[in-house]
Amino acid sequence: MNKKETIHFMERVKSHYQEFIIDDFKISEWYGKLKDYDAEDVNKKFDEHLSSEEYGEYIPKIFFLTKYLTPTKDKGKVVHYTIYCPNCGDEIPDEEFEYHSQRCYESSTIVRDFKKYFNKNLQKKKIMDLDDEDFNKLYLDYVDKMINCDRVETFRKKILFHIMYPEYTEDDINDIIKEMVGKKEKTNE
Repeated sequence: MNKKETIHFMERVKSHYQEFIIDDFKISEWYGKLKDYDAEDVNKKFDEHLSSEEYGEYIPKIFFLTKYLTPTKDKGKVVHYTIYCPNCGDEIPDEEFEYHSQRCYESSTIVRDFKKYFNKNLQKKKIMDLDDEDFNKLYLDYVDKMINCDRVETFRKKILFHIMYPEYTEDDINDIIKEMVGKKEKTNE
């Protein structure tokens, strides 16, 4: 707001609250606090104040008028936040969160399943630090081992097939798993 907009705004306040006094000192103070904001935004906040049953009868405070407003110089800038990963608890910048959380969940699953089904200890941090190409190779190896492991439950194999081959129907996957089980039974005879 420029000084003229500030004076106009203060006159607007005075029109609703006759006890509101406008003098040079107050103009200087209010201008100092409102100069960083758009006049339109401040006026909208004043309109909210006027329509409030709880506060409308009181002269608005500058704090309320600027609370939650973005200063003019910051409008259009993208603000980034950090988010805690629900899997590992690390603080992740919001623009990296989707990638991190997917990689974190998949890495945890690989570590858990290699321990459970293959008695092999993998370090999650090393998996997380892999570049995308190496991670994808590891993931494909993991899925292949899980699909071909006798100890892995059929429902988990079905899930892995759906991940790897989304174009396959449920019937296709059931047929493939039956065929795999049939081959293993013949091999064991």
